[in-house]
Amino acid sequence: MPAENAITARHLSKAYRIWTDPSQRLISPLLAETGRWLPGGLGRALQQRATGGYRDFFALTDVSFEVKRGEAVGIIGRNGAGKSTLLQIIAGTLQPSAGSIEVHGRVAALLELGAGFNPDFTGRENVMLSGAVLGLGHAEMEARFDEVAAFADIGEFIEQPVKTYSSGMMMRLAFAVNTCVDPEVLIVDEALSVGDAPFQSKCFRRLRQLIDQGVSLLFVSHDIGTVRSICSRALWLKNGRPEMWGEAKPVAKEYEKFCWTEQGVVMTQAAAPAEPTEPSEIKPAAARQDTIGADASGEFTVPLPVQPAAPAALMDRSRPAGERYGTQVVTIESLLSTNAAGEPAARFEFNEAIYLHYLIRTHAAIDSDVVLGIRIKDPQGNFLYSVQDISTQHRLTAPTGSEFHAVTAFRLPLTHGRFIIKTGIFGFADGTSRLDQRYDYTRAVLWDIIEDGCVIDIAEHPTMPLCGPVHSHAKLLLSHLPSRQT
Repeated sequence: MPAENAITARHLSKAYRIWTDPSQRLISPLLAETGRWLPGGLGRALQQRATGGYRDFFALTDVSFEVKRGEAVGIIGRNGAGKSTLLQIIAGTLQPSAGSIEVHGRVAALLELGAGFNPDFTGRENVMLSGAVLGLGHAEMEARFDEVAAFADIGEFIEQPVKTYSSGMMMRLAFAVNTCVDPEVLIVDEALSVGDAPFQSKCFRRLRQLIDQGVSLLFVSHDIGTVRSICSRALWLKNGRPEMWGEAKPVAKEYEKFCWTEQGVVMTQAAAPAEPTEPSEIKPAAARQDTIGADASGEFTVPLPVQPAAPAALMDRSRPAGERYGTQVVTIESLLSTNAAGEPAARFEFNEAIYLHYLIRTHAAIDSDVVLGIRIKDPQGNFLYSVQDISTQHRLTAPTGSEFHAVTAFRLPLTHGRFIIKTGIFGFADGTSRLDQRYDYTRAVLWDIIEDGCVIDIAEHPTMPLCGPVHSHAKLLLSHLPSRQT
């Protein structure tokens, strides 16, 4: 009976010895070996002196995980986190310093661009060589060659030396070989990033086909959206150690938060400005065209063709449930979706306008540019598109305990199904969203982000068979051409 897991890693560690100077490569082993044979304190002193000539750098430390048959697992992390080292151990090109690795089935690996290819051989010869390395006979590879060549689609260059190939052509041939030889375990290390867009799309379709056929995939990429879309589980490596292991979407979400924090985005702490000494008021700067806040008469300024008063249902609703994060200096107390008439609604027609109403509360004095962001997701958590007012620079100025009504409207170019709205409100460090007239998200301070703010259903469109985002702005014109005279 075949093993349930295609890959099982237990407490893997990999250390590289770094020498204090080149001579220690010879001296330290001699001292260590001599110390082993000498008795007493002299032997121990020699061994101790030998260890002073180097230090061990651990590229991986105590990594454990498994990949089931037919499962796609993503490996994510910053450069230098140990991802490539881990894949090389699984592929068998590196040996671990500690721990064990079990791999069941034929392994095909795209670790480095052109790895395993002889630059002086032609593409055809390298296909045969790769097949032999994977345990396939010459006759079997001859039978598969046409499939490999068709997928690579590099034309007559298949008969030219690989050293004449561009990086994209090299990747095409490597991917074609490794996916057309019936692998049971496929390892891909960021190789697809060098391909052109049509071929990348072709590769991802092929990866999904292989997964459906029961191939186990270990996929390394800095494209978190791709990991979220293809992989069912993910491992986040940080400084060679496993930071998080589990379902792909939660792991990817936490890694994205980590990356935001490293870029300067504030997520869990906030430095509130001093309390205003005067009542809040609108003071638009020259670069600002609008301010969310209360004007001198106390009326809400809402730059949309809707009633300025907040719907009663918005005021009566409790704070949105579900996963949320942010500094909570400003919070979304209620969220309501309505139709154009201001009636609460959760079901819409294709391309109908939806109005999202927010009840916002400040828990500290605020004087900052502000953004209300929206992202549309499918039920699987894949992002479809984003919505944001990018034409106007808004500012929120208010003392502690202020409440505001905000509303944003947009059309829903969606059909056939259920969709989830992720939304949030955020400000900026020093209150400024732009540096040198350019929007700078790295200065963002995430106040309140709600993962599952609203769930909406879009009715089936009678003439639109496609599901998901569909833009209907295209126009078609058919013109009859007169017959050509011969």
